Amino acid sequence: MDIGRKLKALDRIYAVYDDFVRTQTVACRMHCHECCTTHVTLTTLEAYKICETLPPGERQKLFGRIHEVVDLQRFRPTTTTNALAELCAADGDLPEEPDEASRASCPLLAEELCSIYALRPFNCRCFISRTPCLENGFADMDEAVVAVNTLLLQTVEHVDADGCSGNLLDVLGVLTDDETRAAYAAGSLHCSGNGLIANRPMKVLKRVEPILQRLRAIRV
Repeated sequence: MDIGRKLKALDRIYAVYDDFVRTQTVACRMHCHECCTTHVTLTTLEAYKICETLPPGERQKLFGRIHEVVDLQRFRPTTTTNALAELCAADGDLPEEPDEASRASCPLLAEELCSIYALRPFNCRCFISRTPCLENGFADMDEAVVAVNTLLLQTVEHVDADGCSGNLLDVLGVLTDDETRAAYAAGSLHCSGNGLIANRPMKVLKRVEPILQRLRAIRV
């Protein structure tokens, strides 16, 4: 899939989720930023969208922030969402993720506001809570929200199946380079060579898609 089609698909996924969130009871408000930490992950497609959509001046500010925090502790995943789904479906052993580093605030925050809010990745968009996170120390999510979040995380990765995933700061750090962004857009970015993990297609859900289509056709 060429980069233009991938970006359009990502926009549609975001729009579907934004419509879904409007039907939920959400406590998140402006300046609420307890979940804005260095533990956020994203795909190369989402990072590319951020880099290519920002005006040149804002892009350089973003790149400057990324380069300033190169040594900041952060969570670095070893497995993608779709890879985990395949392991679960096969009843395989799940890999151990590294111990969580301290949860520092996201360096993209500016005065308790996200500096790229309109372009924030899905991992940020889906972290919603029915009660303020500060009250309980964690997000309070309905089971249906968790299910939808997982499905759409898998879908975003599926759209970017020939790309990579990783920590927000790591993936954006890789794509600050113009040649690297061009390599990604051309489908030739080397994931492991850049300290990222390779995405995978959504194989498990694809196997049941014919059944889902038949169920959707049922009229009651």
